Amino acid sequence: MAKTVNIEDAVSYFDTEVLHSGAWDEADDALRQKALNNAERILYRTYGKTYDIDDSSKWMPEEAVYEQALWMLRQDDAVQKTELGQVGVSVSGISVQMAGKPQYIAPEARRIIAEDGGSSPRSKWTVI
Repeated sequence: MAKTVNIEDAVSYFDTEVLHSGAWDEADDALRQKALNNAERILYRTYGKTYDIDDSSKWMPEEAVYEQALWMLRQDDAVQKTELGQVGVSVSGISVQMAGKPQYIAPEARRIIAEDGGSSPRSKWTVI
């Protein structure tokens, strides 16, 4: 169960703030809860140097978790196959090639976290 967010607040957020929330709107509560649980886990693991799930004074903005959950619900089968290493698929002469690694963090979640002062999940090097 997600610790920092809940379905009711997420529903309110999507109802008032997000135009294209169809993947969330069509999901049942069990799937919504799974998405929130997984989104929270991914974001706190990724941004653990800035945010702490065990310290409520260091929680990330709830909106970032909501946006990550929506991002994950929107992922289609092609993205999931790319994560498993598949680079293309061909059916009846129609071929689709996937380029690069899929993004794990939703672009809108990244923006929200950056505005909140969250540090980039990538390592930074200082050359002296």
